[in-house]
Amino acid sequence: MAIENPIHELTHEHKYILKVVHGLAVIDEKLAQNEKVEPELLLRVVDFMQNFADRCHHAKEEAVLFPAMEEKGVPKSGCPLSALLAEHVKGRELVTALKDAADSYTDGNPEVVAEIRRAIGGVRHLYPNHIWKEDEMVFPMAERLFAQDELEKLKIRFDDAEVKFGRNHDRYIVFANEMELLLGSPET
Repeated sequence: MAIENPIHELTHEHKYILKVVHGLAVIDEKLAQNEKVEPELLLRVVDFMQNFADRCHHAKEEAVLFPAMEEKGVPKSGCPLSALLAEHVKGRELVTALKDAADSYTDGNPEVVAEIRRAIGGVRHLYPNHIWKEDEMVFPMAERLFAQDELEKLKIRFDDAEVKFGRNHDRYIVFANEMELLLGSPET
């Protein structure tokens, strides 16, 4: 089922991002208990965060929505856009740290496990707060800024971005749902 409103599309994608982020709590708990976590699972989380959350989802925000909001008078250098963009950068740094640690993860190396846990902790702290700001403050403001015909134009641009950045989109949705089933539902 296609989502016609581009703002609602972003909110919908947040649900999948949160499934993966909340699933990290179970991975973190296993690592805290000195249990082995499959390195492949960590790398799939990294792949999801780099490709679905960043290259597809954040790309639609950064390349389409936020510039359109600027055209409507929302300053890029002010709140909320500069803060959200800074959080996107922080998210990239945390996911890169997770990738680097996951790449060198071996049977219980305590230094690497500590690095993985730090990166997971950062992701688990950043993303729910970031998504809340977007869903509860920025996206409602954006919906008020745009007329229906402008939202339709944004949707076309989102669809173009989806083609360019969203390769294997369905695969990432399946992974997020697997994380929810395997690792537990998101905290409420």
